[in-house]
Amino acid sequence: MTQKKTPTPTPPPTTLAIPTAATRELTPAIWRMIGEMAPVMYKAHLFGVTSPDQAAAIMLKGYELGLSTTASFEFVQVIQGKPALSPRGAMALLLSNPLVEEITMTKLDNKGVFLGYECAMTRKGGFHFVGRFTMEDAMRAGLVKPDSGWAKYPENMCLWRAVGFAADVVFPDVTAGMTTLMKAPEMYGVALTEGGDVIDVTPTSVPSITPLNELLALFPAEAIMTANGGKIPTTDEEIEAVRVKLTVTQ
Repeated sequence: MTQKKTPTPTPPPTTLAIPTAATRELTPAIWRMIGEMAPVMYKAHLFGVTSPDQAAAIMLKGYELGLSTTASFEFVQVIQGKPALSPRGAMALLLSNPLVEEITMTKLDNKGVFLGYECAMTRKGGFHFVGRFTMEDAMRAGLVKPDSGWAKYPENMCLWRAVGFAADVVFPDVTAGMTTLMKAPEMYGVALTEGGDVIDVTPTSVPSITPLNELLALFPAEAIMTANGGKIPTTDEEIEAVRVKLTVTQ
């Protein structure tokens, strides 16, 4: 006599609760832990905080974002009294979050001349957006100045901008909308390293009109860079040489 084996019922799929800045709950226990750790972090003099209260605020913001206590000091920076998430910190959150379906970065160039970057982000469920930032955008905004990050490593500067714009649209709950350092660090009066870290917290002013802006008003950004050997003209001499060269070829 053959007995029929009763099939084991398949349990329904479980729903994974994904904590984000919009859903991460602050419990009394977490608050007490932060309060006890803040004076220790301040006295350690390892993270550059100016008071126990600032240490607590950084850890609180880091916890909200899903960072560990020490990683909070690495990625959350206080500039002019306001918390800001560094570009590296934002990317760390995105790469570790299961809500992220795909992130791709595409370098834009034309015959060897660097133009800018595009960053495409896709969220679980299919929501998709492409952020884009080019050297022409940077020049029109008056960001490219001699000895600046834009003059030294323009590709990385454009990359972080594109990533910031895409993250703000697709994953504002993951980054808590704290992507200003990626999209517009000059709003804080700071400069960024090639890796996206703050290197200068001295407020600076950005002139509304520069020789480069005036040159851009006469010629396309791509033509300017091509006339200068594929690089951005950053000195008055280079700008004048490009102006003469392009004027002659017209």
